[in-house]
Amino acid sequence: MTITPLPTGAAPPQGYVPTHPGLLEVIWGEGNYSSYIVPHRRFEKGEVVCKIEGTTPGPKRYSSVQVSEDKHIELNSDLLYVNHSCSPNLAFSVTGPPSEWHVRALRRVERGELLSFFYPASEWEMEQPFDCLCRSKNCLGRIRGAKDLTEAQLLERAFVNQHILDLKAKQAAERKENVGANGAAAKEVEVQ
Repeated sequence: MTITPLPTGAAPPQGYVPTHPGLLEVIWGEGNYSSYIVPHRRFEKGEVVCKIEGTTPGPKRYSSVQVSEDKHIELNSDLLYVNHSCSPNLAFSVTGPPSEWHVRALRRVERGELLSFFYPASEWEMEQPFDCLCRSKNCLGRIRGAKDLTEAQLLERAFVNQHILDLKAKQAAERKENVGANGAAAKEVEVQ
């Protein structure tokens, strides 16, 4: 068996204590938003990487995860360092009660591979939109949240949380109502 060496980075912040030792490792980068996380072992497609535990409710922030139409949580763990990708290898499943929340592999994930999830799979509107650097063939460029994506753009990412699908259905219904109202108004103007 060949062991892939894990990458090395900058020193961790003083007082840092890993939350998933032996399972996940944060690779500390120099500067803001340059750290990332890798697994210590391979995960097969569909395998649960870990449960999402130890969270606290909080306001929408760049570091929070949306778990319902109007609630956000802080992860309070190394999962904070799972970066965004438009072609993610993980799903953050926050559908159902908190006891069922988990991180799951969307495809085979190799030991030492950078872990990523598709932020709009849980975020309706990003607190801090950003330019994606994933360079995948289906990269969306500017990431603002699910609100600004089509349903097809969401669904091609392999996983979307139920609260985002519900918000997308509401958005479609509101657009349909607006089109219907504008169409009726336009006909009234033409008749006069």
